[in-house]
This record gives sequence, C-alpha cells and structure tokens, in this order.
Amino acid sequence: MSRSCTLDPETRDAVESFVGEWLTDETVPSAGVALVDGDDIVYVDGFGARGLESNAPATPDTLYGVASITKSVAATSVLQLVDDGHLSLSDPVTEHLPYFEELAESPTVHELLSHTSGMPSDGASVTLIARLLGEGTETAPLSSDADFRRHVRESTDERAAGERFFYYNTGYTVLGKLVEAIDGRSFPEYTREEVLAPLGMDRSVVRADPRDYDDAMTPYRVEDGELTRADYPVKGVGAAGGMLSTARDLATYLQFAMHGDESVLPDAQRELAQATHATRTERLDGPAERYGYGWMRRSFLDDVLVGHSGTLTVTSAYLGFLEDREVGVAVACNTAPDVHPMYVGHALLALVESEDPEDVVSFYALRAKCRRVAGTYKSFRSAATADIEPADGNLDVTLSTALGEETLTAFPETTARDDYQFYTVSAGGDRVPLTFEPTDSGGLDCYYRRWRLHETSG
Repeated sequence: MSRSCTLDPETRDAVESFVGEWLTDETVPSAGVALVDGDDIVYVDGFGARGLESNAPATPDTLYGVASITKSVAATSVLQLVDDGHLSLSDPVTEHLPYFEELAESPTVHELLSHTSGMPSDGASVTLIARLLGEGTETAPLSSDADFRRHVRESTDERAAGERFFYYNTGYTVLGKLVEAIDGRSFPEYTREEVLAPLGMDRSVVRADPRDYDDAMTPYRVEDGELTRADYPVKGVGAAGGMLSTARDLATYLQFAMHGDESVLPDAQRELAQATHATRTERLDGPAERYGYGWMRRSFLDDVLVGHSGTLTVTSAYLGFLEDREVGVAVACNTAPDVHPMYVGHALLALVESEDPEDVVSFYALRAKCRRVAGTYKSFRSAATADIEPADGNLDVTLSTALGEETLTAFPETTARDDYQFYTVSAGGDRVPLTFEPTDSGGLDCYYRRWRLHETSG
C-alpha cells in the first residue's frame, strides 16, 4: 500500500527540532538523517560537526560506521550466491569452510544468518574492539585468521541445544569468509562490486578507515557525559558490522529493501531475508520482535517495522521502514549515546505519521512515564519517605522509615505513558504492586504495601 507523504514544512521543522535536541541533550557530535516515502527520498541532511576539533559540518554524504546494519548486506551477498546455485541455505558450514568441524552437526548457513545456530556470543568482537580502542587488556589470541579459527573451535563447547536465539556476531564474520571462499574475492571487494555499486551506494565501503576519506566522521566515545576522540576499530569488524555509509546511501539502501532491485537480488530472496526465522525478544507493547537474515521485524504504528540497528562504541546507526506505509528512516552518528539512533529513528517515523513519539515509541513513553513519577513521596506525618528515580525504563526506589531502608527496582506493567502501574518482586517471590494515582491538586500519590505516600516538592 503506497501513498504520498510529502514532508511538509511543519513536519520538517518537527524532525529537525527533534534531531537537534537529541544532539544537544545526548552529547552527540553529528548525525546524518534520511527519510524515504515510497520511491522518493523526501529528506536527507547532516547535523552538527563531523569533527569537533575542526568544526567541519556533517553533510548528507558524511561517512559513518553503521555497525550491524552491515549484516543485511552480508545476507544479501550470501543470498546472491544461493540464487546463483553456489550453495544452499541448508548447507552445513563445514561443506565450504574449516569452521565447526569438531561438532557432530555443523551449523547451517540458514542458522548463521538467523542467529539460530545455538552458538552464544564468544566475546570475540567485544574483546577485539576494546583492544583496538585501547580499552582492553585481555590477551586472548585474536590477531590472525588462524587465531580466529582456533577461537571459534574452542568456543563450540558452549553451543546450546535446540534453536535458541543468540545474537552471534561471529556467525556473520564466518559468513563473510564463506563469501570469500566461494567467490574468491575479498568480502569488501565482493560487496562493493555486487551490492553497493549496483545500487548506486557510491560512498559506502566495507572494512575501511574513515580517516582515508573526505567528509567522514571523527569517532568519539562518551565517558561521563564528555566526548573523547577515538580511533575507528576497522580491523575488528567486517561482515558482522564493518560498513561505512552515508545518510544519502542509506536512503538508497532503504529503497532497495522496500522495493527491491532484481539486478542485485531477486525479490523472492529479498523477501526471504526480511521474513521471520526466529523470535528475538518478547515485548511489553505487543507481539515479539522477530529476526530474519540481517533484518528485525516488530509491530509499530499498526504496521510492521522492518529494520536493524548497529553500535560500535564510537559510532551507531539505525535503518528501518514501515512495510505497508512504505515510509523509511535512516539515522547515523559518530558516537554511541544512551539514546540510540534506533529510538530516534522510531520517533522520526512517528513524527512523519503525525504521532507524538511519547505516545507511540516505547522508549520515549517509558522515559516520560518514569520521569513523571520520579521524586520524593512522604506518608502521613512523614513516617515513611520514598525517593524514586528513573533508571532505564524502570524505577529505583528507596523507602526509608525509622527502622531502616528498603531498596527495590520497580518495573512498568505496560509501556503506555499515562499508565502509572508498576510492580516489584519480594524476596519470597510475591509480585508487589507499586502504583501512582493522580490527585485533585495535580500531584501523585504512591501506593506500596501498607503505605500511601504523597508527592512532595522535595
């Protein structure tokens, strides 16, 4: 169902104000943002400074590390080889590569693509990226292809039975090596020649250092609210998360994801990549989030949101589109803020659809709700005092009486902004309500066990 969605001046202003506030409030140096409606790129721009030291402005063509968004490019590469008859999704990896040979039953190509191999994270990406950023002191041997093969081999004892979903970065690294083994070209060369260039993503590149390009991000780490310039961990990422791209190129990639390009990948294979192959996580606000091949699926705005996020400590990004409305968004930035580009992307889709992000985006609804109920509450004659602080979608509660303190975490019953029902769990396993009700004076009363506590000004 395609429809027109011109980005009118009012919506443009709302989008730009939202992004500007995000950069300011979350200590984000710069961002690239794109919006797609149907066949059209209706908005693309850069915000902030791609390098704080030079104050060089971000543009629609500024290169950012897009991290795990790369996985869908890797999946496209594998599916091209499947379509050409070079391998099958049901092939054990051992038919093509010297990985997992010590297992009685090798993971299949499908299982690596969908994170259903039963292999949990082996820590390779975390350890290596930390080392390359100067943060890691671990001495695990991860410097050569032989080291990597041994690391995978020695981690296979961790494999779990069944089709348990584990987000397994190493699986996509192996898939990149699978492409190389079958085609003969390096994974970066293959993706450039078979995926990126044919789509017109002329600035995008895999496994490259942004310092080698004009109009590229300077990576930053956020530490205690301050930005520290850092190197991009180019040697630590590849098929699992090593692509550099721009807002304009990501908009082009969105068009491919939404409408296809038979010269790159048959529609049947593209749709297979975006189909449900595993349950990734359950949600408070609706059906579970599902995983395909490098794409996630979840309900949003009475539609299906297909997308993927990515984070590499010094850069982060999000790409997603509403399946029926055919509206898409891309956001990338040169750090990894607490408020991830994924949440910003969801909020921008809401704004384009004339919705308040605090009403329809779970992250912002939870944050607004928790901020509203935060504060100090006192019972009759202050026999009990509750200090309540927001904490990542939950509440940290300290209840004080003359007999001592009780600390607890309260969890929301729903993601709705105006639903003030929370709960905690006692040491004996009881589910204990912690609720808030509006008063006639405009404040809130808090109810917990035997206590009724009134919101105070301090």
